[in-house]
Amino acid sequence: MPACIPIEFFPKTNIMSAMTVVVRNTRSARIERTSEGIVITRVLPNVQQSIDDAVENVSAAAEACRGKRAPIIVDLREAMTLDAETRHYYSGKKLTDFFCSLALLVPTGAFGKMMGNLYLRVANPGIPSRLFDSETDAIQWSARHLNIDGG
Repeated sequence: MPACIPIEFFPKTNIMSAMTVVVRNTRSARIERTSEGIVITRVLPNVQQSIDDAVENVSAAAEACRGKRAPIIVDLREAMTLDAETRHYYSGKKLTDFFCSLALLVPTGAFGKMMGNLYLRVANPGIPSRLFDSETDAIQWSARHLNIDGG
C-alpha cells in the first residue's frame, strides 16, 4: 500500500494541504505524486545511477503523470553525480513529452546552485525550469504550472 507523506501547508498557493503518495520505488529513486498532480522524484543517496536507472526513473515518473503532462520536481539534494550518458538521457525529449515544468531541488549553498545552473545550461530542457533549495518554494512554483498543456 502506498505511503502518504505530509508536506507543509502552503498559504501562497491553492494547495491547501498537499499530500504525496509514493507511486513507485526504483533502485535509485522514489517517485511520488501530490494530490494536485505534481510529480516528485527523490533521488536516493549513495546510489550511482546508470542509464538503466534513468530509463526506469523517467518511466516511473511518466506513469505518475496519469496520461497528462505534469510539473516535475527532481530532488537532487542527496544525489551522486551522473556520467555523461545518464545525464544526457535525463535531459532528452522524454522530459518535454511528459512534463510541463521542471523544478530542481539542489543542496543549499553556492556549490549546489552552480551545479544546478550548469545542468540547466547544458540540458536546455525546453520547458520552464528553475533551481530551488526549498521544497516549499519548488512546490509553490510548480503549482503555477498545473493545467498547462493538460497537466
